[in-house]
Amino acid sequence: MKNFQKFISVPIVMGAFGVLAWLENRRPLRRSVESKIIRHGRNFAVAGIAAAALQLAEQPVARLLSKLVERKNFGLLKIIRLPKWLETILAVALMDYTLYIWHVLTHKIPFLWRFHLVHHIDLDLDASTALRFHFGELLISVAWRSAQILVIGVSPSSFAAWQLFLFPSVLFHHSNVRLPVKLEKQLNRFVVTPHLHGIHHSILLDETDSNWSSGLTVWDWLHGTLKADIPQSEITVGVPAYQNPNEVTLAKILPLPFEKQKVDWQLFKTRRPDNHLP
Repeated sequence: MKNFQKFISVPIVMGAFGVLAWLENRRPLRRSVESKIIRHGRNFAVAGIAAAALQLAEQPVARLLSKLVERKNFGLLKIIRLPKWLETILAVALMDYTLYIWHVLTHKIPFLWRFHLVHHIDLDLDASTALRFHFGELLISVAWRSAQILVIGVSPSSFAAWQLFLFPSVLFHHSNVRLPVKLEKQLNRFVVTPHLHGIHHSILLDETDSNWSSGLTVWDWLHGTLKADIPQSEITVGVPAYQNPNEVTLAKILPLPFEKQKVDWQLFKTRRPDNHLP
């Protein structure tokens, strides 16, 4: 299973990133603030460290616990004993929903926000932002992932299916791709789109506090947190306290969670700035 996951997931992630990067150049959704070369270099560096953290921490734990679930019939989905195909679908859906909850927690709990902030202070939003998560956030999330696997009852095959759904989805909705209007409206009924997630990365707090879903939009519909009526041309990406490019360099963002925190949303909470920030 370990080798199969790597064999399938790596080409999918790389292929999806390549296609999205090409589309971002052809049909950009938002204008760029920083040089792509500088940003991509920074984001890939953060991603490399994060990937190492995942391989060292999450993957071994997830493999061990998912095998335990399979061997001991542990967790909700194993207790109720469903057909394998239905168990896999429900496991993916429940993993997606509990990831929605985790995402909300990373914004609402100050300690978790220290780490998730590194993702949000990217001054642009594209597929490379999907890879930009602080290694500390990923290490902390291992406890949550463990609880997801054990409580839901996620087998190794279901966990692999969830990852194959999650990785392309996260790359897609972080991308800077302008979709045809009709396609956008059809897709956002079911899955998170670049338009929806662009609103979540807005400089306005009431817009950031929306569109928490990572895969299926049903969770935002159910919780009343879906916001789709904000034109991308009106959105400034980032966090108010970190709009200076000199404050979001690689040397600044890696130690950021361990330093004294600014009042991140001190400028704008619910009112769009009169003068659009660069």
